[in-house]
Amino acid sequence: MAFCEKIILASAVAALILNAAAPAAATPTFPPRIAAELGLPNPPACSLCHEGATQKGTVITPFGASMRSRGLVAYDEGSLTNALLALEGEGTDSDGDGVGDIEELLQGADPNEVEGAGGGGDAAIVPEYGCSAGTRGGSGSGMGGAAFVFVLVTLCRRISTRGGRE
Repeated sequence: MAFCEKIILASAVAALILNAAAPAAATPTFPPRIAAELGLPNPPACSLCHEGATQKGTVITPFGASMRSRGLVAYDEGSLTNALLALEGEGTDSDGDGVGDIEELLQGADPNEVEGAGGGGDAAIVPEYGCSAGTRGGSGSGMGGAAFVFVLVTLCRRISTRGGRE
């Protein structure tokens, strides 16, 4: 097997291992950390961010989406703190009821639901634009790994055409 082929194979295996090791469940330290950061008497329920099962891909509640759009990353408590600070500073109102998310949490209310609307969460979600809209955490589309392999192949071709190691 040529030198470049070995590098590409090793890189592909490493990428698969790293991708498989990605967390597939909720971050158990986030609810108590939210309570500590905001001075809440009890940690919020996992349903604050997750809809249904607490696994990868279920952070789709309005509040959870707002947190992710402000840089929340699984298992990164610093990103949790920063996202909470951003929501508070911006006065973000994920359910559109006129009360900011952080204020609702401090009042013991759910920032995903419009009070008096039958627990609906039926408020229209206003799309967000600008710098914070594209900073979502998560695994993305996997194009980073494909780009990495493309760069390796390109480098290997250049090395082999210049008489480098094979």
